[in-house]
Amino acid sequence: MTSQVLDLIKKYDKIIIHRHTRPDMDAIGSQMGLYHLIKDNFKDKMVYKVGDTNNLVYKTTMDEISDSTFSNALSIIIDVAVSELVSDSRYLLASEVLVIDHHKNDTNIENSLFFQQSDYTSACEMLANLARVEKLEVSSEASTYIYGGMVTDTGRFQYIDASNASRVFSNAAFITSFNPDIKDMYDFLYTEDLEKKLVKQMFSNFELTSNNVAFRKNTHEMILESKLDVFGVSRGMVNLMAGIKEVPIWVSFTEDLENNKILAEIRSRNIIVVDIAKKYGGGGHNFACGASLKDFNEADLMLKDLNERVLENGNIK
Repeated sequence: MTSQVLDLIKKYDKIIIHRHTRPDMDAIGSQMGLYHLIKDNFKDKMVYKVGDTNNLVYKTTMDEISDSTFSNALSIIIDVAVSELVSDSRYLLASEVLVIDHHKNDTNIENSLFFQQSDYTSACEMLANLARVEKLEVSSEASTYIYGGMVTDTGRFQYIDASNASRVFSNAAFITSFNPDIKDMYDFLYTEDLEKKLVKQMFSNFELTSNNVAFRKNTHEMILESKLDVFGVSRGMVNLMAGIKEVPIWVSFTEDLENNKILAEIRSRNIIVVDIAKKYGGGGHNFACGASLKDFNEADLMLKDLNERVLENGNIK
């Protein structure tokens, strides 16, 4: 399949790279890692990156391009396979579409070549393996982005198991042989302003279900008071409940008033929860996933399912 991906890239002089909305580091890392891989190996190609931005857009800006740019172009959608989550739907104007994703969701993007490796820990790991298999030239810039996505989507290599550990570390070793700026990437990812650090105290409290599922409900008023954006609260605060021996599953529900949704972010330790996210229209990884819910009543239904999942796995303390 990697040769088919490379053949499709070779076919087009214009390539536009998309990823999912509200990007995390794997989305940015894979988008920018792929951008640099193409530029490193096919210097005459015109390559653009598009999408919304947030505070995880590391050392780049997105390109503002016209509809006409998509004419006779290849659109590559990476780290997402469902149309409603793609940032910039103008891939529909492109001549062909390539979807590259590691999540377990099928794609609903029609007339596309779908390159899926759902046993891979990140889209960035897929790129590392693609570069290795196809013997691509890899710049320091490409390796920095790809390594950043691998680190974050594995939770600094915590969320891997014996079945894929050897492959993951082999791909990490391969990509780090090209001199990524690890220190700068780590500083970007794991240091923060004092003000934000203090704001986290607002979100440090949580409740427990009968089976020790930790949860928070973050209202619109809380978000306004924190001066953070919805994504910063939803994705950024969920792991304040992580690392507690008695808590096998933790979830945050965050009110997104602009889109009239409740954003659910689910995390777990050794209990598969992605099927529960899918039940509510979401998806993601086995142990880290999410969904957009209608209201807090639906959040309570999800919480009931998560509480029962602990019991099913015999994780009662």
